Amino acid sequence: MLIPLPVTKVTCMEDRAQIERRGEPQLPAGTHQLKVHDVSPLAVERSLRVEVTGGRLIDAKLVRRWHEAPKGGVAADASGLKKKAHTLELELRACADDLARLTVRRELVSKARAEIYREIQESAGAGQTDPAAWSQRLAQVGAQLQTVEETLRTLGLHQVWLQHRVREASQALAISEQRPTSLKCALELTVESPGGKAAIRATYLAPCAVWRPAYRASLSADTVKLESEAIVWQSTGEAWTDIELLCSTARPTLGTTPPVLTPDLIGSRPKRAEEKKVVDVAVREEVIQSSGEGGVAAAASMPGLDDGGETRLLKALAKVSIPSDGQPHRVPLSSFDAKAKLERLCTPELSPLISMVAKFPNAGPNVLLAGPVDLLRQSGFVGRAQLKFAGQNETVVLSFGSEDGLRVVRKVDEKREEARITGRKTTTKTVTLFVSNASAEAAKVVLEERIPVSEVKEVEIQVLQKESSPGWPAAASKDGLVRIELDLAANSQQEAKFVWELQAGSKVAGL
Repeated sequence: MLIPLPVTKVTCMEDRAQIERRGEPQLPAGTHQLKVHDVSPLAVERSLRVEVTGGRLIDAKLVRRWHEAPKGGVAADASGLKKKAHTLELELRACADDLARLTVRRELVSKARAEIYREIQESAGAGQTDPAAWSQRLAQVGAQLQTVEETLRTLGLHQVWLQHRVREASQALAISEQRPTSLKCALELTVESPGGKAAIRATYLAPCAVWRPAYRASLSADTVKLESEAIVWQSTGEAWTDIELLCSTARPTLGTTPPVLTPDLIGSRPKRAEEKKVVDVAVREEVIQSSGEGGVAAAASMPGLDDGGETRLLKALAKVSIPSDGQPHRVPLSSFDAKAKLERLCTPELSPLISMVAKFPNAGPNVLLAGPVDLLRQSGFVGRAQLKFAGQNETVVLSFGSEDGLRVVRKVDEKREEARITGRKTTTKTVTLFVSNASAEAAKVVLEERIPVSEVKEVEIQVLQKESSPGWPAAASKDGLVRIELDLAANSQQEAKFVWELQAGSKVAGL
């Protein structure tokens, strides 16, 4: 018995999907063999789960069979022989249509000639004779009939020739190529029912389905609207029509057994005399790890989705339809509006551009997974950035492009000194920033510089506030960042000087 069991719910994961089918067929009392067609041929057998309410499930299995593909057009990558055979078949079909049309025309001309003979008999019986007119009409009809019969004879010969050629092409295809087939899969159930409706729920996993998060951020005045979407691809072989879509970050392919730790032996030894005299240090770059604050999260080095280490499940706002075409389809997940703190930020060490940076909380119902974000302002699309993982109510930082009328030029001077008696080394760096505002409006600009952070007591680093201007803070943050705000009038320039000093003892080497 063939029953309808449509796809009603799909949970899309990183590289596969869990498909759920539901239905309530009306079954008479007894044991029935039920079949569900158009199941994905990629369905994983061991993942099949079937639940029956209102009856007893005896057996459930997936059956795959090869079926001959229905006749139709020729694929673009078909062989030359197959294309030739297809062309001959189309020509034979057109020839048969022409023959049928001419046969009808011959019958009409024959009926017209019979009508002329009937009219001659009736006119002659009534004493009305016109031999000249009768001869002219009969000659016209006879010429038309002769032309049609000659065309029919020619088309008949051409049809016989085409039938011979099509027969030869079909024989050559049968010898050289296999007929196209397609793999079909069906779900076969054996259910014992007491009679009435039976609620059937079947779930299984299928590969060739994937999703990734994407975002669209729009800045208007001091409000940011963030829209979250899921981009879904699927080539499972079955269409998802009017389904409930869930997007999960679960990774069912990963192992569930924790790795075995190997012993890590740590030893110690007394320092040698040479090592006691020298403190070896090195300058290295450290990446500040954070999530929503625009830092580099784990997704930068790990393929797939960055979910913060916890499986997340996101639900589409409405039912969707996704065909099995392997093309990307956008599905809305959520959106929210949040008040943003705006600042024009510049990091002169990296770029002379001054960017409009917005800081706002994640006020949405879900966490924000790492993914690309399209940036829009009132002027339109301004670019694309990468959004890092951010939890609920966590601060998100996005840059909405640079300000065209603002620029910063950076100049660095370095001076090294060494005391002759104590051997203490001193390095002084002076960073001069020339900030210009070429726009017609006043602007407040935030400049951000950095200094090294010492991890040993033999190396001391400090900001020379008296020599710096205007009003740089005396101490940097724990990450070595120093910020200052400048108020720039319209069409003006301003200079800022930042001086810091590094002092190292005589035993320090490597600087």
